[in-house]
Amino acid sequence: MARTGRAYGVWSVAVWLLAVGLLLGTTPSTARHLAQWRTLRAENTQLEQRLAHLRAEQRDLEAELQRVQTDLGREALARQRGWLRKGEEPLRIDRP
Repeated sequence: MARTGRAYGVWSVAVWLLAVGLLLGTTPSTARHLAQWRTLRAENTQLEQRLAHLRAEQRDLEAELQRVQTDLGREALARQRGWLRKGEEPLRIDRP
């Protein structure tokens, strides 16, 4: 029994040393991978936010496009840009 306990103790120590060796051997690369993961995650978050902003802008532009495809929409857009119909005169306000 004494030999079995001693052999078990030696194997236990060998397994622990192997585990510690593997941990220390992979720690620099693991730390590098975690740093890359954090960087990519932050970049991914920024890109997702930009994508959401661009999709909202696209929805707004598509809504405006549908609006200006009607006669009333085209006239409203032309008036916003300062265009006048034939015979109309611009409104002038004289300030003293």
